Amino acid sequence: MGIGRFVAGVTVAAGVGLATYLALTQQDPLTWGRQVKRQATHTAQQFDNVKTAQDRVASDAQKLAQAIEDGTQTLNTIQTQIDKFQFKVAPRVAKIEETLDHLEQSQF
Repeated sequence: MGIGRFVAGVTVAAGVGLATYLALTQQDPLTWGRQVKRQATHTAQQFDNVKTAQDRVASDAQKLAQAIEDGTQTLNTIQTQIDKFQFKVAPRVAKIEETLDHLEQSQF
């Protein structure tokens, strides 16, 4: 029975406190209740907006990570192709440089 009295006392104290607040601020209880409801609805909407934004950020971060991975693979493929091209062209470049050196020496 002690807990029942405690709950009743807390409820009465809250009611008296609310009545005192409304009397001191000269507010209508119905208007105050509607305002509290609007504030609660607004706060819930803001919470939903934050949750939606958080989900979008997580999704975009995942897309960015995938794009970076794909870009890295593409860069590696390009580098491999460049290395193959340089390997194929290297003997020809060496021959051209040798010919140019020979021409420069023969001019002087």
